[in-house]
Amino acid sequence: MRVTRGVFGVIGFVAGALVFSQGEEARAQQSASAQAMLEEVVVTARRREESLQDLPLSVAAITADAMQAQGIYDIMDITDHVPNVNFTNTGRRGVTALYIRGIGNDTPLSLAPVGAGVYIDGHYLPNTVGNMLNTVDIERIEVLRGPQGTLFGKNTTGGAINIVSAKPAAEFEASALARLGGFGQADFRGMVNIPLSDIAAARFSYSKETSDGFYYNRTLNSDWGATDLNAITAALRLTPDDNWTVDLGFRGNYQDDHNAPGQCRARPTQGQVDNLAKEITVNGVVVRPAQIYNGPVYENGVGQWGGTYRFGRPSNGDVVLVNGVPVEEGPPNQYRVNSGGHVERLYPGAVLDYWEACNTDNAMGDFVTSSEKASMLELDNTNFNATIQWDSAGEIGGLDNLNIKVIASTHETDYNYYQDRDYSSVQIDAIGTPPFPGPGTVRETAGFEFLVTAAANERVDFVVGAHLFDDETFAGQGDCLRKTLANFAALSDPTSGAAITCMPDGGTQFDWLSSPRVFSGPGPFPAGMSGYIGTESSAVFGHVTIDLTDAWTLDLGARYTDETRVFNLVELETVPGTCRFGGPGDPPRSGFCTPDYVLTFDSIFDAGFYNDTSADFSATTPAISLTRNLEEGMVYGTIAQGFLSGSFNDELNTTLAPELAPLLTYQPESVTNYEVGYKGALADGRVRMAVALFWMDYTDKQQQITIDNADGRYGGDPSLQVTTNAATLDIRGIELEFRATPWDGGFVSVDLGRLDSQYGEFNLPAGHEVDPGDVSTADYSPEWTINASVEHVFQMGNGATLTPQLGMYWQDDYDFDRNLGSTANSLCFTPAYAKLRARATYMPAEGNWSASVFGSNIADERYHEWCTVGNRSGAYYYRYGRPDVWGLEFNVRWE
Repeated sequence: MRVTRGVFGVIGFVAGALVFSQGEEARAQQSASAQAMLEEVVVTARRREESLQDLPLSVAAITADAMQAQGIYDIMDITDHVPNVNFTNTGRRGVTALYIRGIGNDTPLSLAPVGAGVYIDGHYLPNTVGNMLNTVDIERIEVLRGPQGTLFGKNTTGGAINIVSAKPAAEFEASALARLGGFGQADFRGMVNIPLSDIAAARFSYSKETSDGFYYNRTLNSDWGATDLNAITAALRLTPDDNWTVDLGFRGNYQDDHNAPGQCRARPTQGQVDNLAKEITVNGVVVRPAQIYNGPVYENGVGQWGGTYRFGRPSNGDVVLVNGVPVEEGPPNQYRVNSGGHVERLYPGAVLDYWEACNTDNAMGDFVTSSEKASMLELDNTNFNATIQWDSAGEIGGLDNLNIKVIASTHETDYNYYQDRDYSSVQIDAIGTPPFPGPGTVRETAGFEFLVTAAANERVDFVVGAHLFDDETFAGQGDCLRKTLANFAALSDPTSGAAITCMPDGGTQFDWLSSPRVFSGPGPFPAGMSGYIGTESSAVFGHVTIDLTDAWTLDLGARYTDETRVFNLVELETVPGTCRFGGPGDPPRSGFCTPDYVLTFDSIFDAGFYNDTSADFSATTPAISLTRNLEEGMVYGTIAQGFLSGSFNDELNTTLAPELAPLLTYQPESVTNYEVGYKGALADGRVRMAVALFWMDYTDKQQQITIDNADGRYGGDPSLQVTTNAATLDIRGIELEFRATPWDGGFVSVDLGRLDSQYGEFNLPAGHEVDPGDVSTADYSPEWTINASVEHVFQMGNGATLTPQLGMYWQDDYDFDRNLGSTANSLCFTPAYAKLRARATYMPAEGNWSASVFGSNIADERYHEWCTVGNRSGAYYYRYGRPDVWGLEFNVRWE
């Protein structure tokens, strides 16, 4: 069994650490991790303050002290510490993939709902872009696994991450942290808490984190993947009396980075090589000489994307001869010739140049790229929060500890980027939001919640509330969209001749080789997109806890959610020949072109598309749990439901193909979780353990399917990808968390997660079929994950302490691109691997400071952080995870 190696590795790792720890006599002193991870943690996972050990839920909580002791500096680091949670980077920086129990999303599109929710101080962050990942001045992170549809609402079918900011306190305190590490890492964090009066306190923090990146770009002759983050927090707390508390908070994250680097790897098929070897003539004129490739070919290689030359009928009406053979005319009045690869339309030999660039990068090292674009990311996130609560501080009107809370919050994400998606020196495929600097994509959300908690009597506690949420995304300033709407009648009439100039102004621009077009010129044929997406939702919810007896507790809850979603989008191709590089007044090849955008029937409805639609969705999500309270713990059983919002397919040209209209909207999906678990504190509190076993029934799964388009009736691409409610899925698994101080001064933790996902039936729209071999397995979800750490505090002769710590994250093998029905590994298969980490902290006997040396991935393990088998003419793309990094950290605190 594959997991056996990981389990024995953990046992050997812990045993070796135990032997090491006995080499010196230790006094009865807890390590920092033991103090932080064995203490009672109060959480708000059920919208009221409760002990973590009393919750009939699978919840992991990481406090600020635990993050410091374990070296967690970024929220994505929790992947290595929390079972069945995967939080990682994707192919584009600023876009994260968050999966809890195998459910989540990694798309940057605001249109696509995300099945694992992120909340910061009660405000829902609805997208994978810019999830406020800096941990500066965070009080704790709560990870709630399984559907949270009752108390947290929509789009938490896999679970939720609840981030709680530190609040101002009545006493003065301040801290500063400096960190230096490999690849130019230089970080600083500072915090000050100031009591302003008997009823007011303020708290401020600042963080600056920079690095040079761990890639080398040989085309630009520069280190690549640099990051530059500035984060600011400010908070004010007012407590005018024993009943009222007012919290005002601000968090701002400001990133100015290179975009995510990566590599391409050539893996051509024999068929593609054979097509390249054919000379192509049209009416006796050579349009593409034979291209001879002498390298290896692969049975499971990567095919081509597009790769078709198109020729219109000659003006004299002659028959078209391709390689001397007459060919039939195809719609619309065009002849098609297979060029042997999408990239080959750039110039004869472009495919071979592309493969050579990829192979040279691979030969030079694991972290070498030849991207010709100076890719970048500007990502700003700002969050405002106001919480006003009144607490009875006793009994009132027959209710005890009545608490009334109002939360109002806003969040804005400004996303401006430029990304080279072929990772080579050949100018093939880039995407971004020009101009730079400019408005880019803007997402604005606002939330309002009214919450009441109280005890009805000694045995009944309840929570009731209402929630309003507004979400708007603007892809640029909307010039092209507004002009399309204002002139829709003329533009949708192919005989009108309407031609209207516009500029996306921050909307998405694609600098790529567009399949439907005949290419001419030394660069890509760009397309632009301008759009608006809006969502309004409202919900009411309630939850009651009933102590049936001293030994048995029953929990009941339900939530009703109603929402309306609006979708407006225009995507259009640009004027041929207006996207130039390198000439007088033109941008360099490393930059972004500035083409002319003209709205016509052809550019919108033939080559692009337009969509304008809306939909209403609603759902009721109940929950029930029964708990058996034990002397030193609890056993519980839970049934809970969550739902993921419905949405729209953003690239369906329903004007050109009205028969696709039923596929434009897809409906919500739902997950029902059946879970049993145990939580307990043993051995006089020296051991804490939590175990959860679950089965999740996943229905109406929003699944991407492929529709054949060989005849071109849906546009120029050979196939069409759409999302529909096509599948059912069963997810079974286990989560184990173990914390212990088995000897004085020592601390051991072991976390284990297992996921088993099995697809059931496929329910497809009439006239469409799916091959199970074309449906990817659950994303970012290895079957087994194990995290383990051990540390020991050594008491030195001068009273100082030295605390070494060793940690390991082990992950089962995983295939980023394996399909159902396939027994072969894809090119994105990653074997099982282990990442080792180390940390040693020195703290003086009397003093307010500590110094640490730390290392991550210290065995320099190679593994795919991200990988995709694209079809860009015989190559696929990947990025290895960060190599080994060592560094120093200094921490000082004043109280």
